[in-house]
Amino acid sequence: MPAAPGGRGPLGVAAQGVPPRLVFGRAMDLPALLAVAITIACWAANFPTIRFAVQAYDPRYIALLRFLCASLAMGLFAGLVRMPLPAPRDWWAFAFFGLTGLGLSTLVLTIGLTTVSAGSGSFLVGTIPIFSALLARIFLKERLAGMGWLGIAVSFSGVGLIALGEGHGLRLNPGAAWVVLSAFMQSIFYVFQKPFHLRYNPLQITAYTIWSATAWLLVFLPGLPGAVGAAPLGHTLAVVFLGLFPTSIAFLAWAYALSRAKAAKVTSAMFIMPALALGMAWLWLGEVPTLFSLAGGLLALAGVLLLNLWGR
Repeated sequence: MPAAPGGRGPLGVAAQGVPPRLVFGRAMDLPALLAVAITIACWAANFPTIRFAVQAYDPRYIALLRFLCASLAMGLFAGLVRMPLPAPRDWWAFAFFGLTGLGLSTLVLTIGLTTVSAGSGSFLVGTIPIFSALLARIFLKERLAGMGWLGIAVSFSGVGLIALGEGHGLRLNPGAAWVVLSAFMQSIFYVFQKPFHLRYNPLQITAYTIWSATAWLLVFLPGLPGAVGAAPLGHTLAVVFLGLFPTSIAFLAWAYALSRAKAAKVTSAMFIMPALALGMAWLWLGEVPTLFSLAGGLLALAGVLLLNLWGR
């Protein structure tokens, strides 16, 4: 999942290209509310759509086709607004962000969702702010209050319960580890992109990172035509949807909403995303979370709330 001015992304993490301390002063109006609704719907749909796509596609080709579509969409947008290229001195950074924050993180998330349900996956990805806080503590020397450490412990307890619940019995589901690894990779991107907000706006950072991720994933290009030819049309359209909506349109809508309303108002709405993902997966795929998974998801979410509200 992984980055608009002044806000945080899913479940409180700084969204792609988002300086977390900027706060806009305007109350949320109807256009901003619609933009938030579009963002939440797109990011929630990411999880059941991946679960559907992996029925016919190898995760490698889902990731590549998704980012090819996203790169095309962001390229058209960049042409309309005449977006400049990044300075040559920053190419290495965007190459790193594209590899870790989007390319590999999307690939391992897709691998994890071959066995982890969509709702549980959304809760696990919600641990991004937990990893971000730990990285910021280690590398940026940002302090955590006692409630912050409690929130981290509570959230990781929830992750453990989800892993048990997704294992269909008292055994761990290895797919959960892949999803948590994806969350960790995204947190690297969110933490270390901060200095680049001095030189680039949020949409530029998002576009450069998407293009970089696509370039890295081109290693899988030789097998893509065969994969597309063998897959049913509906599954191919699902992957195209992933590239156009959760990866492109959602970030444009997110940036627009944060330009018109206070960051706190916008980001607080993101806490309903796991519930929406659960509902979509139930209606579309017939997925019903286990009690372990649901309890773990609520614990993980509670830990994130403790960290964001009282832990910093």
